[in-house]
Amino acid sequence: MPAPAQYERLILSLTDDDLEKFVLDWVDQQKSKYVRSQKFSGPGDAGRDVVGFLTKEYHSGPWHNYQCKQYAKKLVTSLAVSEIGKILYYAQQGKFTAPEKYYFVVPRGVNRNLEDLLLKPQDFKSALVRDWDKYCLETIIEGTKVPLSEELKSFIEGYDFSNITSIAVHDILKGDSIQPVLDKWFNQDPGPAPTVVPPDEIQENETGYVNQLLAAYSERESQNFNEPQDIIQYPDHMGHLSLQRERFYAAESFKSHFRDNTSLEIISGIEDDVYYGVIDVCNEAHSDALARVDKVMQQAANISVTGVLAKHAKVVVRQGICHQHANLHKPKLKWKK
Repeated sequence: MPAPAQYERLILSLTDDDLEKFVLDWVDQQKSKYVRSQKFSGPGDAGRDVVGFLTKEYHSGPWHNYQCKQYAKKLVTSLAVSEIGKILYYAQQGKFTAPEKYYFVVPRGVNRNLEDLLLKPQDFKSALVRDWDKYCLETIIEGTKVPLSEELKSFIEGYDFSNITSIAVHDILKGDSIQPVLDKWFNQDPGPAPTVVPPDEIQENETGYVNQLLAAYSERESQNFNEPQDIIQYPDHMGHLSLQRERFYAAESFKSHFRDNTSLEIISGIEDDVYYGVIDVCNEAHSDALARVDKVMQQAANISVTGVLAKHAKVVVRQGICHQHANLHKPKLKWKK
């Protein structure tokens, strides 16, 4: 995987628009925090760039604003004051509630004066009121002067300026859920998934495909096997079941690891590649269900998958994904027709 310094250079090379899209993907990954994310741009954005909504009240409830600024130099005080003035003006006008958090996403950071203001929220508030005519009067609405009315001044004075902070490139790289975004944007390899040994006892999350396998063993032996212990007297079937569980857990480890380190779309793409690579073989006529399982396993070993994770989707993972398709409440792969 690239070193942090390499990621920093890649993020610093993004255009203004791409930085907003990158941050949108990052906010969208923070599903434990936000119920929805949205990008605003162009005329009518009212000071918003990327927004994360904390509740389904959306702009009537709490929300966070990520104001993205990709400049060749550090963000200057005048622009920051103007942006805060704009969003608080529109909040006071009732377009939305004032943001619960306001983040300046500035890969190259902020200048020293602005840094001091961010560390002294009351001074920042005073600067906005004092310098309104200088920085905000003619920048809120193009071609229109917006004076600091008593109502607007009171609204600004009631806002907690400690809600405002900056996020530089090193903060982005430390952020929650950033790895999937780095993978999506920079096509980086997040490394192999760890090896997992199946637990001795069948777990609840694997009963679907195990029950299908027990049905296949039952068909082969012309008797009913309802529990794994029912096949103890059949060492070939015991060994076969043990191997399928190794495959299933290899796929579980693969998905768990890359779910935290890449995008769900990439994992879903591999699952689709496996499904479409084996479904025709699965649907063919076979002597019995167990023969179908073994033929599908052979086919899964021979197919190729695509994408940045392809080299990590080894044979055992692809075979395990087949059992995951058979493990669903409505299985996509059925071992016994």
